[in-house]
Amino acid sequence: MTDDPLDTPSVELSRLFHLAEFTDVPEHEITITASEAECDELAARYSLLSLDALSAQLTIRQEIGGEIVVKGCLHAELVQACVVTLEPVRDTLEATFDQRYTVDSVDIEDDLEIGPDDMEPPEPVIGDSIDLGELVAQYLFLSINPYPRAPEAEAQSAEIASKTEDEGPFAALAQLRDRDKN
Repeated sequence: MTDDPLDTPSVELSRLFHLAEFTDVPEHEITITASEAECDELAARYSLLSLDALSAQLTIRQEIGGEIVVKGCLHAELVQACVVTLEPVRDTLEATFDQRYTVDSVDIEDDLEIGPDDMEPPEPVIGDSIDLGELVAQYLFLSINPYPRAPEAEAQSAEIASKTEDEGPFAALAQLRDRDKN
């Protein structure tokens, strides 16, 4: 057993793709399906009530210049807490993504500015593999609704707002203001 951190991934969903697989075929189709335990760990990582399913279809291809391109489509079924009522909110996510990698050492300037129409520079490959599972987990996080709302949350938000105006800490000041206007 070695103590090399690259040998023992500490991520919840790890699927290593070894670059040596490009020697025979320049393009690979890969399916990733998270186990129940991996879904539970990702749910804890992202503060979800549950992650019922996570899968992704990936195409990984090495370009002629050596750059590696991963195109993917992920599907997830999850449950989050409503930001207003804290009730469970079910959601189904479908997201596509592209990620580029390079095995060449890229010197990226500290003051590099990327505009909205510019492509981001490729991620450097560390070691001899790419963790496609962690890539899927990261794009899952980017796809999650940051403010999930239950269907009845709007009514409760309006009720809370009206109570705040009538009974809030500044209600007495509002009454004084209204009295001074008369």
